[in-house]
Amino acid sequence: MYAETVNFPRMARVKQIIAQSAIKDIRSAVSEEVKRINVADLIKPGEKVGITVGSRGIANLKVIVEVLIEEVEQVGGEPFILPAMGSHGGGTAEGQIEMLKSLGISSETMNVPVIACGEASQIGTTQQGIPVYVNNITLSEQLDKVIIFNRVKEHTEFEGEIESGIHKICAIGIGNPKGALTVHQYSLDFGYEKTITEVGAYIINHLPVAFAFATVENYYHKTAHLKAMLPNEIADEEKRLLKLAKSNLGKIPFEELDVLIIDEMGKNVSGAGMDTNVIGRILVFGQKEPEKPVIKRIVVLDTTEESHGMATGVGLADFTTKKLVDKLDLWSTYFNCITAQAPEKGRIPIYFATEKDSIGAALTCIGITKPEDARVVHIQNTNEVEIIEVSESLVKEVVDRSNLQLLEELKPMQFDEVGNIIRI
Repeated sequence: MYAETVNFPRMARVKQIIAQSAIKDIRSAVSEEVKRINVADLIKPGEKVGITVGSRGIANLKVIVEVLIEEVEQVGGEPFILPAMGSHGGGTAEGQIEMLKSLGISSETMNVPVIACGEASQIGTTQQGIPVYVNNITLSEQLDKVIIFNRVKEHTEFEGEIESGIHKICAIGIGNPKGALTVHQYSLDFGYEKTITEVGAYIINHLPVAFAFATVENYYHKTAHLKAMLPNEIADEEKRLLKLAKSNLGKIPFEELDVLIIDEMGKNVSGAGMDTNVIGRILVFGQKEPEKPVIKRIVVLDTTEESHGMATGVGLADFTTKKLVDKLDLWSTYFNCITAQAPEKGRIPIYFATEKDSIGAALTCIGITKPEDARVVHIQNTNEVEIIEVSESLVKEVVDRSNLQLLEELKPMQFDEVGNIIRI
């Protein structure tokens, strides 16, 4: 097989110099920010308050939700967790609860109920004729007010002034599978930003929103910014926060590669499994592909445990491994891809029994460049690009750049006895 026939390039470990700030005392910072908007004016004693929690691995998630609960209780409100994750968790109440448990959020850990529901009802139609769906819990006697909580970050399928954040968790998260499917369907015709913004704004205006709370993370996935917003402030503040989030992005420090090796993909890494802003591929009908980086072949070797077999985004790669394919929960993956109107992302790439064969095969599909001379980068995942491995052909560029530090000398690409590449 390819493991025996390919001359693998020599590799060296490199560090990107990334200096970014973070909030040290999260609990105090959240409390101060919430108190700034005077919660007593927004939530009355005895009101049942749902706090949205999605399926993403947000930094300091448990602490932030704990403080939001405490602030509601201090003014006499009765808080509960409202799962808001669209089609994730298999689109069922039970699946939503399990997904939150994997993030450390449960009725036991938070000491408040987690009230989940997989059903949604239409509450209206936007000016463009887009149906708007919300979780049935938001329409029941179990809820008087809602706090919309989410992280603001770049989206993996489009670019705009508003991408992934408060509007998205409203339009797709609170919408449950029905709402998520509807938003993605209309996005193919109207565009993602317009659809998400319009549906999200409709929900903000028609649900009893007490306030929204957003976080922004730095490259190291540490909480860097916090913001509590009144309903009429959400649109402008989310645009500002997105600019901050994009300034914190970590990317591969080369614009052209022959092969990118990724140790793991997963929903806890990116909504697309692999961050499309890092790999330079989107694969969404109607959306323009990024101009940079240009990567000829991508190899993804495994999926994270936190993904529970959901491998949405595996279709972004050219090669993978039998190990990853054997972990696939096909129903969960297909359900998420179809809901997102992106069946391309569920396609299974060419795969081999060993990582060495998969990488070797990729190195044979890069044109006239010899494998040993290929421009290759090896990363843990698309969220972890501070410490990377680069091939010999890239080392000169490393030496010439002040933001890159060579950590070790070149050595043969390292594999263990069963053909797995040595992890970074």
